[in-house]
Amino acid sequence: MSREDVRQAFIAALDLPPGTDVEALEIGKHREWDSIGHMALVAELEDRFSIELETDDLVAINSFAESIEVLRRYGVEV
Repeated sequence: MSREDVRQAFIAALDLPPGTDVEALEIGKHREWDSIGHMALVAELEDRFSIELETDDLVAINSFAESIEVLRRYGVEV
C-alpha cells in the first residue's frame, strides 16, 4: 500500500472535489469531514487496508498525517 492509497481513501470517503489538498486535511476544517464523514473515512480505511481500528485509534485520526501514523501501527506500510 502507498500514501496514494490513503489519499484515495480520503477522496472516496469524504467525496472530496478535485484539487483538494488531501494531505493538509484536518477534521472539522473541511465541510465534508464532520462526524458522519469521519465514520465514513474510518469504514473506508478499514475496508481498504483490511484492518479493524480500536476506539482510541478512531479518535486519533484527526488529520491525514495522523491517519498515516495510525495505519503504520496496524502494520500497513505507507
